[in-house]
Amino acid sequence: MLRVSSPPILSTVPRSGTWFLRYAISFLCHLDRGGRIDDRLTERTFGNPSGPGFDFHSFRGGPLFHVRGTLPDDHLFIGHTVCPGFAASDIDWWNTTPFHVPGYDYFHEGMNYRYTPIDLAPYRYTPVRVRALDRAASRGRGRPIVLVYRNPLAQAVSYFRYGQNHKDATYNSLKGRPLAAVALRDYLFESALLSYAKQFISYQALAERHPGQVRLVPYERLMADPVNVLALILDHLAGKALHRPWLPDAVSLARPEHMKAIEKELGRSLDGTRINRGSHIQVSPGRSEARIDDRTRDEAIAFLNRLGLDIGLFEWPPLPKQRAAIAAA
Repeated sequence: MLRVSSPPILSTVPRSGTWFLRYAISFLCHLDRGGRIDDRLTERTFGNPSGPGFDFHSFRGGPLFHVRGTLPDDHLFIGHTVCPGFAASDIDWWNTTPFHVPGYDYFHEGMNYRYTPIDLAPYRYTPVRVRALDRAASRGRGRPIVLVYRNPLAQAVSYFRYGQNHKDATYNSLKGRPLAAVALRDYLFESALLSYAKQFISYQALAERHPGQVRLVPYERLMADPVNVLALILDHLAGKALHRPWLPDAVSLARPEHMKAIEKELGRSLDGTRINRGSHIQVSPGRSEARIDDRTRDEAIAFLNRLGLDIGLFEWPPLPKQRAAIAAA
C-alpha cells in the first residue's frame, strides 16, 4: 500500500454525475494504459484490440482511483465530501445541521482511512492522511480541487427518486417514513436543501479563499459538453493542459445507454444500490425539474440565499414569462 497525503479531489454533490465521472475517467485511464473496451451497443472496439478488457466485475467505484499515466498524481478521489480545509467557524448553522443521509462527506464520516478502497490499481486499499489533506487545503497548498454541482432543485428531485428505489432503509425512508409517503416539498425544506447547502458552501468558501486551487463546475455544463468540460476539469486537476486522444471515446463509452447495457450484461446495478436489478443511471436528467412549481422555486432560492449560498452560481429553470419568451423566439 502506498501512502497518500493530499490527492487531488474531484467531488460531486450526490446525483450530479458522480458515476459518469468515475467511469469516464476510469475508461480514459484504461485506454491510456493500452487496454481495450468493447462498446456493447455498437460492437466497436476502442483502444488496443489485443489489450486487456475493462474488468467490470471487480470495479467497486473507488472512491480513490489509480490515475498515474493520465494525471501526474498516483491517485484521484472521485466522490462526495465536504471541501478539504473548510472550517465552519464563520457559519453559525453549519455544525448544528446534520446531513439527512450519510455519504455527503466521505473524509469526515469516520471511515477506516488506513484502508481506503481504490480502483484501477494492483492493490485494493491505500491509506489517506485526512488531517494532512485538510491542513494543506486550508493553507492553499494542497492538490487541486473540483466540485461538480447541480441545480439544487434538480438534485433534490433526482435524489428523492433515487432514494425511493434504494435497497437500504437509510436512503428509502425519512424519519421512519417511506419516501413514497413523504411530500416532495417537505423533503426539500426539511432535508435535501440543507444537506446540499452544507456541502456546497464549503466549496464556495474555499473557492473564494483559494480560487487557483478550488474550481466550481456546473453539472449542466458538463452534461451539455462532456468532452470539453471534462478536459477542463482534468487540466485543473493536472495543473496543466494535457493531450488526451482517448477522452472522446471514454466519454462515449460512459454514456447512459451504454452503461445500462453493461448493467444488463452484469445482471445488477453498477452502483449496487438498486432493488430488483433496477438502474441508478438517469437517461434524461433534465426532466427532474418538472415537479417543482414556480412558488417552490422562488422559496427555495430565498431559502438558500439566507443560508449564504451565492445563488448566482446556479442555473435556475426559467419563470413563466421567461418560458413564454423562449417559446415565442
